[in-house]
Amino acid sequence: MMSSPETRPPSVVPPAVPSPRAGESFRAKSISTRITETEFAEIESVASAEGKKVAEWLREAALAQARGRRSGETDPVLLAELMAVRNLLVNLFASASKGPLSEESIRKMSAYADSIKLQKAEEFLASRKDGKTGKI
Repeated sequence: MMSSPETRPPSVVPPAVPSPRAGESFRAKSISTRITETEFAEIESVASAEGKKVAEWLREAALAQARGRRSGETDPVLLAELMAVRNLLVNLFASASKGPLSEESIRKMSAYADSIKLQKAEEFLASRKDGKTGKI
């Protein structure tokens, strides 16, 4: 007996799966961890505030941490601020040892410290990388 079109089982068409673009692959691995209700609420709140699903936010956070600053590396922004404070303190003590300081001279010293902080931090990091003592 021949099957009519109505009696044939419906053909199953697999969903169209886009092929990955060059250099891209599908996410095939998963990572699980246990967190408290409080931790989950905190993560969910931050993810929601950024308009993301929890899994998407966690993936981005984990990748940012993995690709970012490694443990033990110096934060360049923090180092720059420390270099500014260091410069300001040295100049303040040097000037104060000669007599009273005016408000204007303190402002000038602070502005100077801010103007050179990034350069000094870069010099310090470069000297550390070259194996020098790192004195600036």
